Amino acid sequence: MALIEELNQQGNFLFRWRSYIPGAVLVMALTFLPSVAYFGKFYKTNLYWLLGSFFVSLIGLFVRCFTIGYAPARTSGRNTKQQIADEINQKGIYSLVRHPLYVGNFFLYLGPVLVLRDLPFALVYTMFFYLYYERIMFAEEFFLRNKFGEVYLSWANRVPAFVPNFKGYVKPDLSFSFKNILKREYPSLFGIIVVFTLFDLVQVYFQEPYLHVSSIANIWKPFHTYFFGFGLFFYLTTRLIVKTTKLLEVEGR
Repeated sequence: MALIEELNQQGNFLFRWRSYIPGAVLVMALTFLPSVAYFGKFYKTNLYWLLGSFFVSLIGLFVRCFTIGYAPARTSGRNTKQQIADEINQKGIYSLVRHPLYVGNFFLYLGPVLVLRDLPFALVYTMFFYLYYERIMFAEEFFLRNKFGEVYLSWANRVPAFVPNFKGYVKPDLSFSFKNILKREYPSLFGIIVVFTLFDLVQVYFQEPYLHVSSIANIWKPFHTYFFGFGLFFYLTTRLIVKTTKLLEVEGR
């Protein structure tokens, strides 16, 4: 098999499993987390670092939301079985970078990695992400080139694949749809809330062992109640709306 077909085959395989990379990153991070002492040696100081890392993940979520907010139907989707594209989206954020959702994913997963405060691990994550998503982007662009030909090539010659070029922004044709974001991205917000709640609980468990001698409930702090409680309420409410009503349906999205 020629290398180009082999890379495309690998990319399509990884494309179908791309939603599982958060689990791999989480497992790797949790392996090292018990040995990570509180930042500044105090829980409150460590909480500030945790919230800073959470903000990095929110940057990634913002990039995803900005992308989804302007995306037409059958583009920028969560499809896993096969490549789907009725058109090449060349406006909005796609006039700055060809794979904005993956840029968002990089920062989304970088947040938990930063909790470890370990430069070698962050570099390993970056390399892992690069190797994983490079194949996926190759397969997607292989599909787009075969389907759209010169239209794709013209766009690819102007717009970088992963590192945005902030010149030449083209206003999207569609209006911004907050409904589309809620419908498609509510699991992402809840996911990072769950991850950061879990990370904080693990650190409390291993850095304050005297708390969990009498009861595991002793490690649950007010921060967890408000932070996780909001996330759970938001997730369940939005999921109920998405599954039982058409309130978040938008024509052409």
